[in-house]
Amino acid sequence: MFILIEIITFLILTICFFDANSKSGKKGIIYNIRLALLQSFIGIALISYVLVEILSLFNGLNKDNVILSWVLVLLTIYVINRTRPFKLLLLQIITYKWGITLGAKRLLFGVFVLIILPLCLLSIFIPPNNWDSMAYHLPRVEHWIQNGNIYPYNTNIVRQVLTSPLSEYMLVNIQLLSETDSFFNIVQFASFLLILIIGTLIFKEFNINYEGQLLLVFALMSLPMMIFQSTTTQTDLLASIFFLSFIYFALLTYKELDKFKFNIIYLIISLALGILTKYHIAIFAFPICLYLVYFIISKKKVNKFYFTILIGIIIFSVILLPLFARNIYFFGSITGKEVFAENATIVNSTLNIKNMLSNDLKHIFDFISLPVDFYNKILFSINHSIHSLIGISEDAPGNNWAGEPFMVNNHLTEDTAGSLIHAIWIAIPFVFIYKMKNKIQLTLLIFYSFIALSLYSLFFRYTPFDIRLLLPIILLLIIISTFILVTQVRSQLVIKFFIAFLFLIALLPVYFNRAKPIIIDPFYLKRILVHSPKAETKIKNIFEKSRLDNYFTQNQVVQKNIDSLFRSIPKSYNRINLKIEFDSYEYLIWVYAKQKYDSFYIGNSDSLPYKSYSKNIKPNDYYNIIIQDQNKYWQAKFLP
Repeated sequence: MFILIEIITFLILTICFFDANSKSGKKGIIYNIRLALLQSFIGIALISYVLVEILSLFNGLNKDNVILSWVLVLLTIYVINRTRPFKLLLLQIITYKWGITLGAKRLLFGVFVLIILPLCLLSIFIPPNNWDSMAYHLPRVEHWIQNGNIYPYNTNIVRQVLTSPLSEYMLVNIQLLSETDSFFNIVQFASFLLILIIGTLIFKEFNINYEGQLLLVFALMSLPMMIFQSTTTQTDLLASIFFLSFIYFALLTYKELDKFKFNIIYLIISLALGILTKYHIAIFAFPICLYLVYFIISKKKVNKFYFTILIGIIIFSVILLPLFARNIYFFGSITGKEVFAENATIVNSTLNIKNMLSNDLKHIFDFISLPVDFYNKILFSINHSIHSLIGISEDAPGNNWAGEPFMVNNHLTEDTAGSLIHAIWIAIPFVFIYKMKNKIQLTLLIFYSFIALSLYSLFFRYTPFDIRLLLPIILLLIIISTFILVTQVRSQLVIKFFIAFLFLIALLPVYFNRAKPIIIDPFYLKRILVHSPKAETKIKNIFEKSRLDNYFTQNQVVQKNIDSLFRSIPKSYNRINLKIEFDSYEYLIWVYAKQKYDSFYIGNSDSLPYKSYSKNIKPNDYYNIIIQDQNKYWQAKFLP
């Protein structure tokens, strides 16, 4: 498979970066390997972006051109680095003996066998089946390939043409190289692993030993949202890795002025790619950017300041300007929020302190929620009482997305899973700050984290899925609190207890994932245990289903409907005009169409009010069938 070209490119880049880091006097072989993996991932993301943008200029986003482009990239990287001793470097990496105890090695092996390997297999063998994947992440990839470019096309799901596209840029490369969606989830899975790696890199900068780094790995890995998202095509882990990379290189910029240019370039690239993944990364990063400007000026490094401005303009122009220019031309603004209906936009209608505090509270209560109704009702009552004291309703007009009333829910999914345990993990270590040497810096960092959360609450409406959007800051808070813990708790026995406890916690979302249950759907298990009449007599897990069935793990009614629909469509009706809802499961139409037709076209002659790229528009008389979604019930209408 041609996907091997991209994999080999990643491996060669990693070896090249490892060699460069070793020569620059970095902190040991394991540190250099981890940093090289991060640099290589950033490189692959950047290459994916550049290839898609360039090929789209010529309507050449297709299999042949993408394969040729990656071959040229691979050859270029190899030729530039041909003098590097690749075999020797690889041998050095493979034969390196870790200086850790036998117990730690066994623990890491257990993590690999019981957590990492199952998640990797789920990522590859179980297809994407979450809501956002069906509605816009994956349909936009298919439309881009069909159109030969990434420019706007007619659709009623505006998120397909408007949301930050980097994740899908990476997916479209993967799709064209592999001709399957089996590797789509790998982007998030790789981000999951890199978040663990970058956390340990940050700890290494503060000379935290490997046991403390292990504790951080388990603290991050056991967060349910991390595990649930790691086998999906959501984009929040990808955004988080770029944000944490930005934080890491900001730390290096602060600590290593002699390597300023190296660190500032990676910092700016990480930030630009993060914004290209999720716009709100810019809000999270803004206070840090202000501090870095102050830091550089305070050091009276005029040349470094000018270099930062210049390289920032160049990198942001290359990475973000094409997207912003397209959005202004096709949608009327950088974000295109005007295209959304008033209730559908996530931008707050009124920016004030009360709305911000209201959203802050709702985010906190969502995060400490549990899949237990009576407990969540107590949380809702407490939240309501606090809102009354503030003098605002939790359902204030224009402050909740789509005007939905606030409810405390935890559905144990990649969209809404909070964690009371991790909320406690974040909160308790803060009581130790007062006796730490660097208490001022830590206090400011914690203050920054809550400022970042509040800025998000100020500018964006509350949504039931905000926990995943706030994931970058939550992960940063876990890193900070774990750092405080490992520097204040001297007992290795206590550290080992925490590791064992978090290990057990991490196993639950791996094996009891509602969307991809290895053992059983936890909600069905709950019904069985309480003898609910809704409990099914036989609960299917992923091993008892075909790949096609696993697309519908959360939408079995939709599966029956689409099965029936496509049985009734003659093969000659292969030019499909979609009439779809805001959250339609459109990708399933592409899955079925690929099975039924040798060649086909899927489009939409109507769309929400915005400009579409002229080459992507098909006239009404081009289509010979209309497929319409009416509240997840699909119907077909044959045209003359």
